[in-house]
Amino acid sequence: MRASGFFFNAEEQTYLITARHNVLPTDATTLATGKLSLSYQTEDTYPTIDIYLRDGPTFTVKRIDLTEQSGICLDDDIDVIGVPITFAPQDYGYIVWKRDDITTRNSPDLLDVIGYPGPSFPDTGAYDQKTYAQTISGPYVLTLLDDFQAQGDSDPSTGHLAVGLDASTEDTEPDYRGYSGSPILGDDLTGIHCADISIPSVNQETGETSVHPAIAYWKADVLNELLL
Repeated sequence: MRASGFFFNAEEQTYLITARHNVLPTDATTLATGKLSLSYQTEDTYPTIDIYLRDGPTFTVKRIDLTEQSGICLDDDIDVIGVPITFAPQDYGYIVWKRDDITTRNSPDLLDVIGYPGPSFPDTGAYDQKTYAQTISGPYVLTLLDDFQAQGDSDPSTGHLAVGLDASTEDTEPDYRGYSGSPILGDDLTGIHCADISIPSVNQETGETSVHPAIAYWKADVLNELLL
């Protein structure tokens, strides 16, 4: 599994935040998704997490074994996991978000998903930590339209989940694999990438309806419930 994540500090503990389905079995039909229907399901467990931290031209790798880790934060209703870490991401130039950085409202209509999709990684077959550390590319930015009219004028964003249209591609079936767990950024930390979906939306100028690729994401304030 190749995926993305970010760092968050709560109650003097720093966590790696990512999508739960990246590391543990997850059935989306059991999640608190409100009126937005999600159907993905994962059955595999990946207890070993290698965290790649940019350190100059290559990466330093920190390994976590979930079977030996205490204090992991989970919620049956939310496809997000918080894994405690002992190193300081700031030492590698990474931002560590805090509760005060969570925003529920954004002034821009566009959001940025910053993560590592498939093209970021080497196509080497068998996983090799040294090869990955030397060849992973920089992150990609996926732009989402946060303000759009859905078909029937019904807002698909509901409860803990929100939706953004992919404003950066004309591909009707883009490959987003690897973005799961990425931070969604607006004025501040807005959400956590959850799943790829398609949304019927209305062109406000022409009135025409078309199906667009979109991203469902957990609103960042779920972290206030997860990291108690």
